[in-house]
Order: sequence, then C-alpha cells, then structure tokens
Amino acid sequence: MKFIVCPSCGEEIVIKDLYEGVEIQCDLCGSVLLYGEGRFILLDTNEEFDPEDLEKDFSESAEEPEDEFDDIDYEEYDDFYGE
Repeated sequence: MKFIVCPSCGEEIVIKDLYEGVEIQCDLCGSVLLYGEGRFILLDTNEEFDPEDLEKDFSESAEEPEDEFDDIDYEEYDDFYGE
C-alpha cells in the first residue's frame, strides 16, 4: 500500500495496486490519475508527475499546530478591559 497526494487538491490518496494503466481517482475532488510508463498523468490537464513527487511520508508524526494564543500579552488585555 502506498500513499500519494492528489496534485489537484492535496488530499491523501491510498494506492493498493500500482501497475501500468491503473486509474486512480481522488475521493475529494474527483481528479483521475493514470499510471503509465513509470509516471502519473493527471487526466484533467495531461500534466505528468513522477511518483516520487507525489509520495507523502506519513511515518513522521504530524506537526503540532502552533498555538495562536502564545503571542497574547495578557497585561495589555487587562489594561484595555480595566481588570
């Protein structure tokens, strides 16, 4: 099983079998990729992609989202609201 990202929308696509002529469809945007001659062809635009360009490494842990409240100056907040 292999994971790639859709070149149109960036959604994760799971590939169970990869062989010449296989069509892979993105569940999110509906784009269709055709695999042939060692490359993916996006049927909407006829753009070609190397498999390495679309592979995504999911073994790394997902990055923690930055806490958007780290930059708040609470003293300034208290002064503004009179607390």
